[in-house]
Amino acid sequence: MSMTKEYKKAKVMAIVSCILILLAFSCLIMTALTQYYDDFSTVFLPVTLTGFFGGNLIALIMLCKAYPVLLASDCLKMEERYEKQEPQQILLPGRDSCTNILLANKFEYTREGYYRRKRLSLLKDSVCYYVRMTEDTEVEKAMRREVEYLYQTGKKDKNLCMLLFVYMDEVGEGEKKEIKELGKRNIVMESVVNPNTSLTVLAIAVDRGTNTGYYMGIGRHGMFTLYAYGCKMLEKLFAPEKI
Repeated sequence: MSMTKEYKKAKVMAIVSCILILLAFSCLIMTALTQYYDDFSTVFLPVTLTGFFGGNLIALIMLCKAYPVLLASDCLKMEERYEKQEPQQILLPGRDSCTNILLANKFEYTREGYYRRKRLSLLKDSVCYYVRMTEDTEVEKAMRREVEYLYQTGKKDKNLCMLLFVYMDEVGEGEKKEIKELGKRNIVMESVVNPNTSLTVLAIAVDRGTNTGYYMGIGRHGMFTLYAYGCKMLEKLFAPEKI
């Protein structure tokens, strides 16, 4: 069976499940309306209870079968959307100037080597930004190392968004492809799989020769994700004309 047919079948199952849940809860209303009839305990009560529990059980089974297909389909659609896009570019000042900009924007340097700032947010209560500047030949390796180090030092902040600047001798097509894949993975994970994630990483590959940063931007559909907050903070700090 093709993915399209599976998706249509799962969508129908999800709709039927919602209808069954509504019908099941209507059985409770029926119980309240018929409790004063003489045949309530012998006729109406068994029927309404069977309808309530039976309808919810069937709906739960159908939803459990439909959910993985719907989730996989949404992930595939999101990935295809970003497959058509290329990493965005941002011209950065020198590394020392970057740190001065961070400090000027109320980021505090921590003993763990991060620049940290916490900002209030109407949608997420608050977002804690961590900025890390490192060097490596592979962005993914740098990301794994920094996330592991973050947890080792004791991650306490909720809604944490890390801007990870990975300085490289040269950012070629291979590095751009890596940035694209990592960006797609993080966007799909937070937008579809786990919208309540407490940590996201926006990786920026920086060409040391040109001071050009490459990162995967996010569209308006994901404007309330932590990843989107990271993109906005990056542009606010180093490309304010885009805001």
